Amino acid sequence: MLKPKSNALEVVVTTLGKITGVKKPVAKFVIHMVELWLGMNCRYVFSNMGRWGKMTEKSYRNGFSKFFDWFRFNYALVQQHCSKEMIAVFDPSYIKKSGKHTYGMGMFWSGVRQKALRGLEIGCLAFVDVVNATAMPGIVTQTPSPPSLKLSGKTLVHHYVSIIEKHIKDIKAVTRYLAVDGYFMKKDFIKPLLRQGLHIITKARQDANLMYLYKGKQKSGKGRPRLYDGKVNTAAIDKRRIKCCYRDKEKEVYAAILYCVQLKQKVLATFVYYGIKEQPEIIIGTDIEMDAMTMCRYYGLRFQVEFLIRDAKQYAGLEDCQARDEQKLHTHFNIAMTAVSIAKAAYYLSVSMEQRGSFSMADIKMLHMNQLITKRIFSNLAVDLSCRKIKRIYNQCLNFGRLRA
Repeated sequence: MLKPKSNALEVVVTTLGKITGVKKPVAKFVIHMVELWLGMNCRYVFSNMGRWGKMTEKSYRNGFSKFFDWFRFNYALVQQHCSKEMIAVFDPSYIKKSGKHTYGMGMFWSGVRQKALRGLEIGCLAFVDVVNATAMPGIVTQTPSPPSLKLSGKTLVHHYVSIIEKHIKDIKAVTRYLAVDGYFMKKDFIKPLLRQGLHIITKARQDANLMYLYKGKQKSGKGRPRLYDGKVNTAAIDKRRIKCCYRDKEKEVYAAILYCVQLKQKVLATFVYYGIKEQPEIIIGTDIEMDAMTMCRYYGLRFQVEFLIRDAKQYAGLEDCQARDEQKLHTHFNIAMTAVSIAKAAYYLSVSMEQRGSFSMADIKMLHMNQLITKRIFSNLAVDLSCRKIKRIYNQCLNFGRLRA
């Protein structure tokens, strides 16, 4: 296996060593792609890879068509570099794409534009390190087009569930909780995962159908015991029965165990009031024994997956792929997300919390671009890097233009 030339490549080599069954040519290709991906400063298309990299454009196309277990790689990366307290998160994301013959093309919801647009969609299953408050990808799976889903007899929700079910054993090995946004407050999504032992934390609608649990004395005689004590008015909750568990200048949090009519089960519900807002945000969890504030904190950390996707789009070419083949698209999406994850592991999580600054993907990209160009120039000049003067110039080139040298 190739000798690592930087912190990022050392992380890749070490992680590949933890995975069994990876052939040497595949390992070399992955190491090369990470080095190239972090160093390229242009659109991530095959023609540009041929210009910046060591192989031909056709070689990159062929490499992208081969299978690699990205989940196994990312899972090993998470286990090596993250803390023991983690949650799983899942979030779909719209990908801009034109053309008529690309796999998975269809109308998908864009959160940025707040409407359905023609393009692609990916579903990102990720892990959030609670201690370090950062997300690392597990696997990126492309969503089939709506007509394809209809032909297979599946809905969009069924497809999302199948992604998580495929990896649920590994998820449960590190966490019992999956945090998702309010779209997933659906029985068809929550119930199958709950039956397999995974608790869901999500956001309910402001008019959620919740019932108070009856705690009074039961009537004697025949008939079913009384279970519920009226519907919760979410616009004006009864603060005698739903107690305040946290209060500061910015927010108030009220929590109680209630009955969710939609899910047909008891849930832990928190009502979060921000500032002068009269209408609360309602966060619910299926684990009724969980601490209410911990549940709120876990849901807040769900947003880290959106920062992860943002970094992949802005700095790792997540939306740049011009391939139309399903396997090549899958490889491109996963390399883009994994590159951000490797950057975090090498330059952020490896630094102690006391010395660590904010994570800057732009700064890391600048370092690797400088390294890629400097290595190319110095190797062609055939200069002796053991010379102190030459080595000093080499290091100055690496740090050129960086935010933090």
